[in-house]
Amino acid sequence: MIGEAIRRVVQGHDLTGGEMEKVMGEITGRKASSEQIASFVTALRMKGETPEEISAAARVIRQRASVIRAGDDLVSIDREEITVERETILNTAKGFTQGTNTFNISTAVALVLAGGGLRIAKYGRKSVSPLCGSADVVESLGINLDLTSTQLERCVRGLGICFLYEPLVQNGLEHIVALRRKIGLRTIFNFLDPLINPAGASVQVLGVYNPDMTEMMAAVLRNLGIRRGLIVHGEDTLDEVSITGKTKVTEFTGSTLKSYVIRPEDVGLERAELVDIRGGTAGENAEIILEILNGSPGPRRDVTLLNAGAVFMAARRAESLTQGIEMARRSIDSGEALDRLKGLIELTNQNDRYVRKTYELETGETSQQGFQGS
Repeated sequence: MIGEAIRRVVQGHDLTGGEMEKVMGEITGRKASSEQIASFVTALRMKGETPEEISAAARVIRQRASVIRAGDDLVSIDREEITVERETILNTAKGFTQGTNTFNISTAVALVLAGGGLRIAKYGRKSVSPLCGSADVVESLGINLDLTSTQLERCVRGLGICFLYEPLVQNGLEHIVALRRKIGLRTIFNFLDPLINPAGASVQVLGVYNPDMTEMMAAVLRNLGIRRGLIVHGEDTLDEVSITGKTKVTEFTGSTLKSYVIRPEDVGLERAELVDIRGGTAGENAEIILEILNGSPGPRRDVTLLNAGAVFMAARRAESLTQGIEMARRSIDSGEALDRLKGLIELTNQNDRYVRKTYELETGETSQQGFQGS
């Protein structure tokens, strides 16, 4: 099937959902060669992926991925069992971005959201570029990512937050991870990372690198059963809500969809320069996050408040972005966000290391490359 799909895509034809699922079945089932996979995803990139193609690919990856369940009233594979009024799991995961070098905003945001009462399952990976990945900075904060599903569920139940690390989620997909690093291009796999949703989130805030993609990814999320979502593209920061300029937002609830623009000054925040939110190494970014959680003022705190406020609004915990920002501010100033971090460090380091040897062998990672924390 993949050979015929390559020929069709090269000729500019879109694949149906059924065709895409068959191709992804061959890819995930190791029935396609590395050369075929590389040709296929590159051809898709050149043609331009459709919402149907992305949705179908995500469904296949989800079937292969590990999941966590922290009780029927909290997390379920079936999203219809989760309601915002009870216990919402939000996935603020995102694919890696190779155009900016901000600190890990979404990692700080996840802790602020947990401190404000939301239950967060954030998926992350180590960086494959010179930039610092989410998993890198989480480990530098002292959190052990090397956990079983049961241990992750315990984190959500006890603290309302867990960080889901790629090799423990993409079970049996190590060959794809290794190949992606060799290809070196943004492909459909970059779309799929934040769509895996191993905790069964029903609300999602997703950042995209291109403003023309917000409506398309809204369609994908709705195809995958997400009930409410925000897809954002911000100036300079790209896949975050921007503190340096305007942000395009596409918001959907059920069948209702609307797009609009927000600016930091619209919600009482001062516009900053990109240099004001620059990051650095994993250790430096961890220090920045600690400063934010300890109440340090400035643009880094403001961009964290802005992005957390958007998630509170998406989850219907806040009626407006301004109210969401106030909730984020209380989470930090009360010490609740910092307490979540301290609790995670303590809880996750009570456990033995678990990373699968097959992942290390196929991707080239070893336990010497950042599994010790700090």
